[in-house]
Amino acid sequence: MKNYDRIKVAIDNSSFDSEDQLALIETFAVISDEHLIEIADLFEAKPEWIGFYNENRKKKMNAYQSGDEGEWNQILGEEKRMLNKLVFDSD
Repeated sequence: MKNYDRIKVAIDNSSFDSEDQLALIETFAVISDEHLIEIADLFEAKPEWIGFYNENRKKKMNAYQSGDEGEWNQILGEEKRMLNKLVFDSD
C-alpha cells in the first residue's frame, strides 16, 4: 500500500468531520509518496497526531490569511516543540 493511501486510511478512520478529513487528505495529495513514509508511520502508530496536525494546519491557514507574522512564528515554535517531543521523548 502506498504511503499516501496509508495516511488516507488513518484520516478516514479518525473522528473528524468530512470537511476536515478532505482538507487533510488534500494536504498530503501534493507530496510525493516517498516523502510521506514517516507521516504514514506516525499516523498509524499514534493516531492522536492526526489531531495535532489538523489543528496546526488550521492555525497556519488562519495566520497566513490574516498576515499575522507573530502568530505564524508562534505556531512554528509550538510545532517545533511538539516535533522535538516526538523525536526525543517518544516511547
